Amino acid sequence: MHVLDCDSICCLNNLYGAVNLVLTWRHTIGAKFIMNRIQFSILLLVTLLLSSFSTFGYAAELLPVDLPKAEIIRLGERMYRDGILPSGAPLTAFIRGDVEVDSSAFSCSSCHMRAGLGSVEGGVVTPPTTGNKLYQPYLRPSSLDDIPDRTGRYVYAKTVSERPAYTRDSLATALRFGTDPAGQVFNDVMPRYPLSDSDMSILIAYLEELSSGYSPGATLEVFAFATIITDDVSPADRAALLQPLQTFINGVNEQMDMYDKFIYFNYTPTIDMKNAFRRATLDIWELKGALETWPRQLADYAAKKPVFAVLGGISNRDWQPIHNFCEAQRLPCLFPITDYPVISESSWYSYYFNKGFYQEGEAVARYLNRDSDLPASSRILQIVQDSPAGKTLASGFNTSWSQLEHPDVTSLSFSAQQLRDTTNLYRVIKQYKPAIILLWSDDSPTSELPELLTSLAAPARIFVSSSYLGAKTLSIPDAARAGVFMTYPYRLTPFTGTKEGADSKVPILASAKDFGKRRITTRTITMLMQSALQGLRRLQDNLYRDYMLDVMSMQMDQVSLDYERLSFGPGQRYISKGCYIIQLGKGSEPALIPRSDWVVH
Repeated sequence: MHVLDCDSICCLNNLYGAVNLVLTWRHTIGAKFIMNRIQFSILLLVTLLLSSFSTFGYAAELLPVDLPKAEIIRLGERMYRDGILPSGAPLTAFIRGDVEVDSSAFSCSSCHMRAGLGSVEGGVVTPPTTGNKLYQPYLRPSSLDDIPDRTGRYVYAKTVSERPAYTRDSLATALRFGTDPAGQVFNDVMPRYPLSDSDMSILIAYLEELSSGYSPGATLEVFAFATIITDDVSPADRAALLQPLQTFINGVNEQMDMYDKFIYFNYTPTIDMKNAFRRATLDIWELKGALETWPRQLADYAAKKPVFAVLGGISNRDWQPIHNFCEAQRLPCLFPITDYPVISESSWYSYYFNKGFYQEGEAVARYLNRDSDLPASSRILQIVQDSPAGKTLASGFNTSWSQLEHPDVTSLSFSAQQLRDTTNLYRVIKQYKPAIILLWSDDSPTSELPELLTSLAAPARIFVSSSYLGAKTLSIPDAARAGVFMTYPYRLTPFTGTKEGADSKVPILASAKDFGKRRITTRTITMLMQSALQGLRRLQDNLYRDYMLDVMSMQMDQVSLDYERLSFGPGQRYISKGCYIIQLGKGSEPALIPRSDWVVH
């Protein structure tokens, strides 16, 4: 074996130092294009030297990092998921040879996914990047004519080159220079990372831990699930949630009973049922009392019996404590029935149907922003009932209106009793002289709406939430309906079970009888069909919570009975992103007249 002398090693270290010096100089004087070329040339020279060294059996050994293991994993996770170095600086990377990219927007997880088990996007295949996959050789199956399985392994077999197992050193070389242990060069869209030995050791340590053990609540034999119900939920709503959930659990177990009978009689199923389905259990986590006691109750339930995911759930109160618990425990919570989902751009483990009341407020802001008939001088007055729903509707409107670069509107908060005092309403209208009122209330004086409209300046419009008013929406007098607009976050078009039918705009399917319905049963069934069945069946033996969410994020848009469309994507946690603005026709069974397309935010 050839052994490098001290001068050779010093030369190599100096080249690495030159790379870092070039990086510093480039950022200092801003000579971006020239420095990219110089840096690329240096990196190429280092690559050639390393290749020649490896010919003689040399590989630079990564030294351990003197940090607690938990801190190493935390820093490595941030590098992998966010593209942020342990120093806090963005991780520099290059694609297509010498094109620099900011890894905070081009992170490892954006292609290899959060669980590190890879993905297939168009013609680009990103193989797994976890230690227990990388440290095993990849050999193509003997036959490429087999039926592809649900995880895309057939695609991998046709597109990913065979290679021996990685070592830590060959993995470091691959990340820096884009070559695998067999010397094969990666696709040039795979970034190359000029990491220091310390940072490289941290990243590799994280990859070794990534998806290295099954998530709590899952074994090769059984999935454990829970659903969450708070003590304010009526018996009828509770039953509407639990019935389809229990039917789902029973169906899964019946399928496994059938599989066991197949095996007993030496019959081989045509699909891999053992991996497509497992037995399942469902626990009910009932939360009682004040919101501040919920985290302790949830922790007690989880400690007694860990679960793989929370399926649905229902509450009439703020979902924030449950959301925070699930995020902290990295516990997927799939589509609870709540009007108060947490609005967050960074949450990962909580999936919601939509943003609830907040989304309806957003829709009004976007509708008014697009209304070409609305004079710019029109005054908007927001009247908010002092309640969680009223405040959430106002928050959605205010945030979106501000993002659209409009000045703040006047907002006044009233109790339900004050809103019933029509004298008070006429007083504020006279004072502020609005042309448009946003009336966020479930106890508004609907009988007074015709007179309220006549007291407004042109164009004289009142916006309300059909979800908040519920069945009271139908009490809006015929004389006021031409001037009252309302949010409607559900499907208006026919549901036929096909994409073509779902995209059709006429005839109208929904009716005023739907006002006030919580759609608990249909939404729960939608959750099970779109997430549980689509996600869980494709896990195979990859029993990781993050992988289930990765699989869900890669689904095609889905058709739903309640919503116009359910659209998925990496990082997207509100899958119904739209809302209609509608008006009521006349009569006791009025038509629902759309005044906007599906307003998407």
